[in-house]
Amino acid sequence: MKKALVGLSVMMLTAGPAVAQVFPVDTASSTLIGNVKADLIAWGVAFIGVALTVYAYKRVKALVR
Repeated sequence: MKKALVGLSVMMLTAGPAVAQVFPVDTASSTLIGNVKADLIAWGVAFIGVALTVYAYKRVKALVR
């Protein structure tokens, strides 16, 4: 058990820097966090719009029958 914990802790310590940066960002690029946040919000709004459109289509289709 002790060997497994030591092995796990060594793996966590060596893999930490590689796993820490999930979305690597180039510091020389002009991408700002605000732009990324705005893009995520825009995609979220678009996704919700599509979901609501599908829901409304199904409701209207059920009412027409």
